[in-house]
Amino acid sequence: MRSLTSVRPTISAGHKTIIAALGSDGTPLAVGHYHPAHGTTEIGGIGALPTARRRGLAAAVTTALVNHARDHGVNTIFLAYAEDVVARIYARLGFRPADSTLLIANQPARS
Repeated sequence: MRSLTSVRPTISAGHKTIIAALGSDGTPLAVGHYHPAHGTTEIGGIGALPTARRRGLAAAVTTALVNHARDHGVNTIFLAYAEDVVARIYARLGFRPADSTLLIANQPARS
């Protein structure tokens, strides 16, 4: 797991946006990120602590990431998933299945 210090330069350079839902004590309960490139991005790393699940926090983080990306010039947003239950959550947020996935190449290494 990376510390905030190690990813701060990537965030500051605009290569990564991280959004988290925090508990009243500042503990991250749910988190996600995206990496914009030429108006396209994949939202990833969406997750919630086991004790914070089933409260809509991961969905709220995903929605906040979509809104932030759109507000910052991203036109195409996609997500990848490994489990059908995750696909159903994304479908409730307005995402729909695609026949193919875009892989962004020739981008600077980012963490």
